[in-house]
Amino acid sequence: MSRAVLIALLLLVSGARAADLELLHAWTSGSEAAMVGELAKAARRGGVELKMTAVAGTSHANTLLKARFLSGQPPTLAQTDKPLRIWAEAVPLADLGEAVNAQLAALPHAVATELRHASKPAAVPLNVHRLNTLWSNRRLLRAHGLAVPQDWDEFHRAAAQVRQAGLLPLAIGSSAGQKLSLFIAVVLGRAGRDFFERAVVQADPALLASERMAVLLREFRSLKNYTDAGQVSRDWAGATSLLLQGRAVFQFTGDWANGEFQKAGWRPGVDYDCTAAPGNGGLHYFEFDRLVFFAQPARLGAQQRLAGLLLHPETSAHLAQLKGGIPVRRDADLSGFNACAQRSATDFRAGEARGELVLALSARLGESAYGGLKDVLSAYWASERMTAAQAQTRLAQALRQRD
Repeated sequence: MSRAVLIALLLLVSGARAADLELLHAWTSGSEAAMVGELAKAARRGGVELKMTAVAGTSHANTLLKARFLSGQPPTLAQTDKPLRIWAEAVPLADLGEAVNAQLAALPHAVATELRHASKPAAVPLNVHRLNTLWSNRRLLRAHGLAVPQDWDEFHRAAAQVRQAGLLPLAIGSSAGQKLSLFIAVVLGRAGRDFFERAVVQADPALLASERMAVLLREFRSLKNYTDAGQVSRDWAGATSLLLQGRAVFQFTGDWANGEFQKAGWRPGVDYDCTAAPGNGGLHYFEFDRLVFFAQPARLGAQQRLAGLLLHPETSAHLAQLKGGIPVRRDADLSGFNACAQRSATDFRAGEARGELVLALSARLGESAYGGLKDVLSAYWASERMTAAQAQTRLAQALRQRD
């Protein structure tokens, strides 16, 4: 984000009317905006007024959040994809109290542990999103006599066929996060969970330097052949729109895309489909939307009321349904959710029972390592001159970084 844009955003915030609580977030697509509107209504019913500060793009929102603290104008709470410990090391967090802490027992352990600092709750989740999802335009697949690909070999064959027919096989956005999700889908689908954990999460030097990793990197970049030049100027929602317009066949992104398909009136299994990425099977690579509450004693009561409201089963389920994810609570009623969400919830709960859920790297790697990983993959995707061996060396360097 440029300095001029950052200054403009700060002026916008400082000139706004004060509210009970201010939420800084990056939810700007159509379905996300609908969810934000319902969130504000739920807060108001509980006696809490929310002022929304929206910034397009998670990285831009994180940049503004840091700037707000440096300028002495922090929001009361913020959406963030970073681990709670990263914020706790830099700024004081709110203690949301025992009532909120007790409600965390209804959450999966892998989620609840990410919401406490020093044994005290300082954040609440809104919903769970599956990141390793393949979205398919079923109308176009039927028209060309194709089925949804179940493994990567099938995907390549289908993509080549629709490209020959003049369609865009793969819609993708410009963000580094989109490239990272695609790379992880390839690694999990071709090499499996154990290789992913050892090579990417634990940064095993032998695996990072292996021929297997080189093959995975080459396949990852080969997928660029199925994309278009317009990717540099669109976000994930713009990529989803290409499927909705009948111009593209596939997209790899989180199940927030489900909200866009629902909003457009598309039916899963008829107009579009949502499956685990090729070869990923029942593996559920997930992140969850978390709202971090910052220590502001004068507003603590309102913060605690809002946190309790957002953890309520009905509120949690309703917000997740609008945004396209699944409720984070184990006891949530899924009867109103469509087939895409039902499938994600089934895999999520089965993965939790087996101890095989795969938590997103954004919550597991340090900030420097995570940022470095995305930078390397983005550079490798963009440059045909960088070899797989060079990318492997840079990956190893990035993943060794410590904050």
